Amino acid sequence: MCFPHVINICCQHVIDKLTDTVVVDGTQGTHLENPAQSYEDAVKRDPIARGRNIVRVLRSSGQRREAFQEVIQDGNARGWFRVGDQTVQLRPLQLLRDVKTRWDSVYFMIKRLRELRPVCNYYFT
Repeated sequence: MCFPHVINICCQHVIDKLTDTVVVDGTQGTHLENPAQSYEDAVKRDPIARGRNIVRVLRSSGQRREAFQEVIQDGNARGWFRVGDQTVQLRPLQLLRDVKTRWDSVYFMIKRLRELRPVCNYYFT
């Protein structure tokens, strides 16, 4: 019974060491950085905090969530989303929030952000 709780505590400690919660609570911009940046540059920019900030901004109101869904629908219909030189169709999903009591929620938040990255790139540019 205690094993999942211990895993959650360990994961939270690791995440707390890797991320800066001030970035999430601050008023930093939500624009996405250059996708060709190096791994070291990406880590220095605190991807977990930036991901939390993007999710917080987009899910902060019903109108933003609806607008995000409309961008997905319109983008799929008009071929706006590209990965490399290929047009992609995205599933109409919402971004997932990080939940402090679930050790794997950061993983699922980042996984969903990566899946919807073409929408985020379009939405924030």
